[in-house]
Amino acid sequence: MNTNYFECGDCAELLRLLPDASVDLVMTSPPYAERRKDTYGGIAEADYPEWIAGIAKEIHRVLKNSGSFVLNIKENVVDGRRSTYVLESVLRIAQIFRWTDTYVWVKPNPFPTGNRKRLKDGFEYCFWFTKSKGYKFFPEQVLVPSANKDLEAEKRRKNKGEHPVTNGSGMNMSRRVATDMVRPSNVLTLPVDSTNHEHPASFPVALPTFFIKAMTEEGDVVLDPFAGSGTTLFAAQQLGRDWIGFEIIPRYTEIAQERLAEIV
Repeated sequence: MNTNYFECGDCAELLRLLPDASVDLVMTSPPYAERRKDTYGGIAEADYPEWIAGIAKEIHRVLKNSGSFVLNIKENVVDGRRSTYVLESVLRIAQIFRWTDTYVWVKPNPFPTGNRKRLKDGFEYCFWFTKSKGYKFFPEQVLVPSANKDLEAEKRRKNKGEHPVTNGSGMNMSRRVATDMVRPSNVLTLPVDSTNHEHPASFPVALPTFFIKAMTEEGDVVLDPFAGSGTTLFAAQQLGRDWIGFEIIPRYTEIAQERLAEIV
């Protein structure tokens, strides 16, 4: 299968051209319902769950059995109320995939809301779906410095296995090891990308970088069917992964190809 290419077109059609079980990770952020009508046309909220489920079925087909699908999306606010189409979409996708976890991307520098009756939107969801129980996962590739104030004391303990075996959460404390680097939580604090590359909703390179590190190995194939300005593909290239990108807007395709040409 050819990799490391970016194609302009409708991903619903382009996905059908990919072989079965040929991709290791799909990391993407589709357009919101009835937003960006001047560019993407906009999918009606009532139609969105079924539309995204159709895309998810093709993603399920092209993913390897050990693959993952990460969906970055958040609800619109319409007339002062949160729309429900994202939750409905997640439930539809969960009928196709295994809903493995939900990550929260916290933005320390969110954009002003412009609404006096609402606070700034300071986070977005990243829904993690897998195809099977045998999915790839490499937490050791995304370790972070420990924030345990008693870390040094824990390291010196001689009876690590003798304290109570549970802490109320069901975790076996006798297996706990005090180390300088630990697994992160599923809350990711990453600033909004200030250089949006002419795209109105580009996420920071650090976001796909995290998931690519955690869910793939060098040489694996990363796909973004709603690639925008190519941020996911840019991260994949930097990390030594192969990549495929689809984007329906020609101008964004050009921008992505220019960015990728700088590092290829």
